[in-house]
Amino acid sequence: MSKIGLLYINLNGINTQGENIADNGGIKESYLAYNSWVKRNGPEQRLPGLDFTSEQMFWISAANTWCSVYRPEALKIRVLTGYHSPGNFRVLGPLSNLAEFSKDFNCPSGSKMNPVHKCSVW
Repeated sequence: MSKIGLLYINLNGINTQGENIADNGGIKESYLAYNSWVKRNGPEQRLPGLDFTSEQMFWISAANTWCSVYRPEALKIRVLTGYHSPGNFRVLGPLSNLAEFSKDFNCPSGSKMNPVHKCSVW
């Protein structure tokens, strides 16, 4: 469900299903590719002043891709007719489905970002 002003609107899962599946598979494959790169090149140095591991920075960078702000009317049209979920759902859905994310951030089992039942397609 997406909040638009004071109005809540359900996302149209039929419209967004294909892109949701692609988001899940894409971030999973990207993480596997990143780990493959690390095995070949060695671990990356931590960024000065940030208390995040390189794996955590991978997830933060991926989430930053979908950082966006919508005007309420534009968001309403996007939710009702679009093939892509709003950015926050393109982060929360795929990342919460991946055990790797939960492990890297030590998310407790059963929490919002580490649900007991995850969706896995590939």
